[in-house]
This record gives sequence, structure tokens and C-alpha cells, in this order.
Amino acid sequence: MGVGTRDSGLETREAIPRLFFLGLVLLLAATGAVGVSRPAAEQAKIDWLLAEVGNSKATFVRNGKEYDGAKAMAHLKTKLLFAGRRVQTVRQFIVGIASHSEETGKPYEIRLPDGKQQPMLVWLMERLAVYEKGESKK
Repeated sequence: MGVGTRDSGLETREAIPRLFFLGLVLLLAATGAVGVSRPAAEQAKIDWLLAEVGNSKATFVRNGKEYDGAKAMAHLKTKLLFAGRRVQTVRQFIVGIASHSEETGKPYEIRLPDGKQQPMLVWLMERLAVYEKGESKK
């Protein structure tokens, strides 16, 4: 190879994953997975739970690895995006995607600042009960 030339085979191989990702994003947008319409009351509950995760001082355990609230929230938002129309209610969100790993089937866990560790499903349902109790007083 001369000066200033590139190995176009390497360049092409590096571009394939980027093109695949772009194609996937466009496909999701075209199929309606992006901007999914859920009942407003259910979306409000999901958004509130996501904020609770993101603002939490707890440690989130997913497949044996620990994450802070911001990373856990980002992961759950991504899963929600990919779930699309399959998730119409807050309970579908909790049970279907926010409480276990799709890859391993292992339940997610949360370790609270006091050291208590419990399944994410339990914690999310407890937080949802707090939200719904507050809503019933309005």
C-alpha cells in the first residue's frame, strides 16, 4: 500500500455494525416502537417509577454487577423502548421488563442504603403502592 491509502476491507468491516445499528433504529421508528402510545395514567406511573430508580441512593444489582440509580434507570428506559407496545400498564412494566434479566432470567435486586437487599420486583411494587396511595388522596 502506498502512503495515504487505507485498507478498505477493514474500514468496511468497522462500518457494518454502525450501519446495522442505524438500520435497527430506523426500523423501530418505522414500526412505531419509538413514541409508543400508552394510557397517560399508566405512562405517568412508569415515569414516576423510573425517576424513583434514577434518584435512588440504592445500588441496583443486575446479573451480579452493581449499578447506581442513573445507570439502572437508563437500562430500564432502553428495555421499555424495545418492549414497545407490549408494555401498556405499569404492572406489565414491572413484571415484564423491570424486574429480571432477559438474557439470563435472573431477577434484578436492589440494595438499599441501610444494607437491606431485596428483589427489584418487590421494591418497585412498594414504590408503586406509595404513588397510588398519593393519587387516591387527590
